[in-house]
Amino acid sequence: MIAIPAIDIMDGACVRLVKGLFNQKKTYSKNPLDVARAFEDKGITHLHLIDLDGARMGKPVHLKLLENMVENTSLHIDYGGGIRSFQSIGDVLSAGAQKVNLGTFLFSRPDVPGRCIERFGQESLIAAVDIKAGRVAVEGWQQLAGLDVAEAVESLIEAGWRYMSVTDISRDGTMQGPDPAFYKPLVESYPDVRFIGGGGVASLKDLSLLKSFGLYAAVTGKAILEGEISLEDLSQFNHAPPG
Repeated sequence: MIAIPAIDIMDGACVRLVKGLFNQKKTYSKNPLDVARAFEDKGITHLHLIDLDGARMGKPVHLKLLENMVENTSLHIDYGGGIRSFQSIGDVLSAGAQKVNLGTFLFSRPDVPGRCIERFGQESLIAAVDIKAGRVAVEGWQQLAGLDVAEAVESLIEAGWRYMSVTDISRDGTMQGPDPAFYKPLVESYPDVRFIGGGGVASLKDLSLLKSFGLYAAVTGKAILEGEISLEDLSQFNHAPPG
């Protein structure tokens, strides 16, 4: 399993929200590039970069920051937030992201998932299946799309998707630990999907638990920024499962 640290960007700074609420944020650094470089210096290979301003505005805002990180680190960066058109997907990939996270746009029309795969391919895309009150959340986690997690995953598999990031919003930023009942059935039901878990990861024990379920990767943000998980310890989880 690959452990992926997260950097969430708001107003150009590195922040964290609690349960996706924009009015509950904490700023950790005014220079996200310095944070990314610190990750790389400790052996981290991947980065989950989320454009919170883009999520609110409906279009990517921090592509220059993305370009800067790509130029000045060797991190494999996946980028999300406000990507709600085919043009925006192309812009993010052109800026150097290895993968693009899609949520709101992906669930906007039935034809979008298939067209995304046709245009950009499986390896460039991650479906952000973010769950709130049992339903897929969109529009920066502020609205519900109506699908439950099984319905969303099955429709995406049918359209050819391979990578899916499934976040339990109720635990995101809380450091309560992941819910085993949330992830284990997913991996068992859909073994061919490369699931990326996140939401509430607070310790190496939590990461080991997610690894035991067979997740492809796990994202953690606040636990690193709060010093609960060291970057040296996180770098132990830098190996993707076979297949």
